[in-house]
Amino acid sequence: MDGRAISHEVLEHFRFSALNLHRKNIPVDDIADSFGVTRQAVYRWINKAKEDGKRSLKSIKSPGPDFYLTEKQIAKLLVMIRKPASELGYSTDLWSGPRIRHLIKHEFKIKYHPKHMPRLMKNLGLELKFPERRAIEQDPKALREWKNKRFPEILKTAKKKRALLFYADEAIISLIPYVGKTWAFPNKKPIVRVSGKRGQNIGITAAVNQQGRMCFELTKEKERFTAKVFIRFIKKMRKEFPKRNIILIVDGAPTHTAGAVEKFEEENKSWFQIEILPAYSPELNPTEKSWRFLKTKKLNGSMAINKDELRTKTKKHIREIKKDKTRIASFFEDL
Repeated sequence: MDGRAISHEVLEHFRFSALNLHRKNIPVDDIADSFGVTRQAVYRWINKAKEDGKRSLKSIKSPGPDFYLTEKQIAKLLVMIRKPASELGYSTDLWSGPRIRHLIKHEFKIKYHPKHMPRLMKNLGLELKFPERRAIEQDPKALREWKNKRFPEILKTAKKKRALLFYADEAIISLIPYVGKTWAFPNKKPIVRVSGKRGQNIGITAAVNQQGRMCFELTKEKERFTAKVFIRFIKKMRKEFPKRNIILIVDGAPTHTAGAVEKFEEENKSWFQIEILPAYSPELNPTEKSWRFLKTKKLNGSMAINKDELRTKTKKHIREIKKDKTRIASFFEDL
């Protein structure tokens, strides 16, 4: 058990309870197992009580740092850490506790103890989050062009033609699933039994729009993502929305830009239009969030043992997502 993850009050209770159990001649091994700690920890508590008295087992609140940041310094610090860390000379864009501690020491000549940093981060209004990846290769100029010019033009066209505006993407669903966190007892390591077969996966193409609509199609056995498969998916969309014009936004993968797709678009321009996102910009495609939700929520810890089971489970869960219009619309919130 990691004592840092337990409150001072609970640890104090452990110490006093362990001492009382020891006085009742309960074996140290049993005491250690019951609290999820080592034998050495129990012996330390017992010896400390013998040498310094029972009161020595009480928790002591850690003192704060010798110096504190002023309001003016805090304001300056917040401005600094709103920027990627690399802009201030660090090797990556991430702001870790040690890195912010170094910045404070370097900029304000104030030294915080490492164990005080989590409290400081909380007081600054910061939260520990997983960052969203952005490709270094992304072209900022192309991104601005898309957001400020091309995308507004697409919206005008969609409104004029009363077209449905969809975003589409493909994904590979592996038999080896994503495994997220689970609640468990402190002294017991959680185990989830999943397939270990590599190279076993299925493909899926899906399109979503801001009104909560979704269209999807699973690839056939041993079928790869090709222009032919993509065109077949577009035809399926046409069947689902036969009386509506469709504008489809996709990335610049060869599957989407092949000559066969261009020919199909030209032959069906009365109702169909395709638009290509800037390169290396998956954050602009809400379909990416549908894959994340499918893999990390619906298929989290999946116990499928072969491709047939995986196909059945994937189809079941993607149909559930398709029915949840509110969920689909939420994929567009940060767009």
